[in-house]
Amino acid sequence: MKLSLKHQKAIKALLPQTEWQAFVDKAIETALKKFPQKGKGPKKGPLGGIEIYADGGSRGNPGVAGGGFAIYKKGELVGQGSEFFGQKTNNQAEYLALRAALREAYDLFGDVSIHCFLDSKLVVEQMKGNFKVKSENMKPLFEEVSRIADQFESFKIDHVPRAQNKVADRLANEAMDQRR
Repeated sequence: MKLSLKHQKAIKALLPQTEWQAFVDKAIETALKKFPQKGKGPKKGPLGGIEIYADGGSRGNPGVAGGGFAIYKKGELVGQGSEFFGQKTNNQAEYLALRAALREAYDLFGDVSIHCFLDSKLVVEQMKGNFKVKSENMKPLFEEVSRIADQFESFKIDHVPRAQNKVADRLANEAMDQRR
């Protein structure tokens, strides 16, 4: 229950400062007992969670590389993009696609909860901290994407099979096709 400013002032006028703080503390304690938080899942921002599907690839390893992404809010496609990356490895392209997607999501929504889906198990596990980033050409990309991810209210990333990442995969292939 939210008290109007008028009611807050009326209660505060009736109680001395020390009793006012005790009143507030008791109200918060009662509310927390009555409405306990369930689990420790990601926080939901004012716009709710945003889902990002990103994919990068290269034809050859390294080779002609590109990436694509699709951004969804409440199941509705609200943004997408693709980019040609030049000569890169598959894993570099995955990070570059995720970077582009996160930048676009931040431009569109700012500080919200983000849930990303990639079909690169390596990138997902590195971003989760489960795998070390051993490749010297990947460390700067990992660090940059991590810094961008830290700008969001919450960041979650999971692996999906390629079949569930069709829009981003198509966009990545279109980016690579542009420079053949």
